Amino acid sequence: MPKLIGDLLDIIYNAILVIDSGQRIIFANSRTRAMFRAGENELNGMAITDIFMPEDRELFARNFLEEIRREQEYETEAMLRRLDGTSFLGLLSGTLFHWDNQQEGMAFAIHDITHVKSLERSLRRSERVAFLGRLVDDISHQIRNPVQVIGGFARRLGSRCEDDHKVQVIVREAERLEALLDTLHHFIRLPRPQPERMDLATLVQAAEDRLRPRVTGRGCSWIPDYDPRLLDGHALLVDLPLLLEALEAVADNACESYRQGQGLQPVCFRVGWDEDKALPCTLGIRDRGCGIAEESLEHVFAHFYSNKTRHVGMGLTLAERILEEQQGRVTIASRPGRGTEVVFHLGRERRRPIRTTPLS
Repeated sequence: MPKLIGDLLDIIYNAILVIDSGQRIIFANSRTRAMFRAGENELNGMAITDIFMPEDRELFARNFLEEIRREQEYETEAMLRRLDGTSFLGLLSGTLFHWDNQQEGMAFAIHDITHVKSLERSLRRSERVAFLGRLVDDISHQIRNPVQVIGGFARRLGSRCEDDHKVQVIVREAERLEALLDTLHHFIRLPRPQPERMDLATLVQAAEDRLRPRVTGRGCSWIPDYDPRLLDGHALLVDLPLLLEALEAVADNACESYRQGQGLQPVCFRVGWDEDKALPCTLGIRDRGCGIAEESLEHVFAHFYSNKTRHVGMGLTLAERILEEQQGRVTIASRPGRGTEVVFHLGRERRRPIRTTPLS
């Protein structure tokens, strides 16, 4: 192969392989060597079938090469084997050509589509979840009407019935069902995040403004627990309204962890910046309330799980979904009688300047 052609193929961004009539690799550009984790000349001289998995070499790989001969070009997906023994899902596009002396050769472009297939599976799961969401929404709508009728008639009967206590039980249970349906409807229709660049200081101030009156209004004291100097110079990519909604759900749980009549009990708001490269920013809400038993911790993010009476149990479920859809995560630590801390782990603004800053 002329040196100029080899040099041109070597700078192409895609992985390129060329084989001779004996199906031996005679050229692999730098992208191919990186993809297969090979040294400078390790691929040269190998049979093209050797890049396939052992179980595919005798039949699948040979059929693939025969299709290229018949059709002049052919494309397929296959699990391919790197030289270190690992594998990946590749998209192979093969083309037949002839040298000046009519000798047969083939050229291949190879793409690693492992991540693409993973995204396709995630999309299919999302579509199934969306279908189930619409189904549950329709069912909740059908349930709401009779529940409202039951509650309305029970309230009217209350003034006429001698055993008012039994009627009030019906009213309370109807109201509880209505609240559950409202929560379910809100969870299903939660909007998709619209993340925007935001300084950490701005985010923390917005959280303080929203959560402080909410916590103090429920009889607890709001205690900021962070160094303001830590907030400068950091940017995040978040959907602020949704993030504040998640923080509200956690703050409400913190307030409810205290028994009524205990006086001004603390709800601490912690801000940190740790060594996690993916999610370095942490926002924590900590209480000193009743805590959660160890056997219950693994269930706290489950739908409708609550150890409090007359609670729907969707607060942490909502918070977890909001954080996950913003590429963050939620962790929880708790000890019975010592309190609970829920921590939001957030990622920094990772978009490159080419997407965010005009270039001169």
